[in-house]
Amino acid sequence: MTRGVGAAVLVLLNLVDGVCTHVFLSAGVARELNPLMRLAYVDGGPGLFFTCKVLAVGMAAWILQRYAARVAVARGALVGGVALYGGVCLLHVWLLVRWVGGGA
Repeated sequence: MTRGVGAAVLVLLNLVDGVCTHVFLSAGVARELNPLMRLAYVDGGPGLFFTCKVLAVGMAAWILQRYAARVAVARGALVGGVALYGGVCLLHVWLLVRWVGGGA
């Protein structure tokens, strides 16, 4: 991925995931599947949830982007992270369509 674009896309998709997760959790139509993030949300609230999410993925994205030009594993992890969060965001869209349509 072009210099910095992969990390930026990863962080953006992470934020979309966080917002969608918060909306679904607040509405009671979904549950957080990541046990650590579920603990952060339940015990610490949305503020701790977003802080942990942004710091963890932001730091990982920064480290991976820094080494992506020289280390194949870093490039692969960055592409994999974008693909994973892209899939999660597609899942959120599907859930949103079902929820708005009354199927959730």
